[in-house]
Amino acid sequence: MRDYEQEIARLKSQVTEATTLLAELEAEHHAYVTQCERRTVYLSSREILELLESRKGRVGSMATIKRWADQGYLGKVVDEREAFPLLVSKQGNKRFLYPREAVFRFLHEKGLLLPLYDVLDRVQIRIAEKKVSGLVTAIERYDQNFSYQVQLEATGEILSSIAEEDLFLP
Repeated sequence: MRDYEQEIARLKSQVTEATTLLAELEAEHHAYVTQCERRTVYLSSREILELLESRKGRVGSMATIKRWADQGYLGKVVDEREAFPLLVSKQGNKRFLYPREAVFRFLHEKGLLLPLYDVLDRVQIRIAEKKVSGLVTAIERYDQNFSYQVQLEATGEILSSIAEEDLFLP
């Protein structure tokens, strides 16, 4: 014969343990997601080098990034393992992170992160399946990308927030 009382007690105990484990797992997941969101505000040395290579075709070195950081050009340095313990970190030495905005500001000032077009450049934009000519009247940097304000030559209309990839030379 089955001991219902004992089975009920055992199952209640398992449910309690599972509920506790679920609460802990949800809390850890929330902390992980929060750390992932906070991590997007920073760039690692490798990410900076990849950015330089993609934007300028220039291959840099970790020593250069370290020198810039030591001289204070890249903002406040953060140790990735201390600041983001839940994120998977790679093996090796300490991994430093630098604030995105400070890095982009420095690279822009140094001339390593420049827009493809300059003010008063003639460009073309594809609008409704046709190419339309215009002049760049303003440039705004956001993150590693640039947006442009373009005045159309035919109508004089001003288009704002045009992404760099939407423009091309005539």
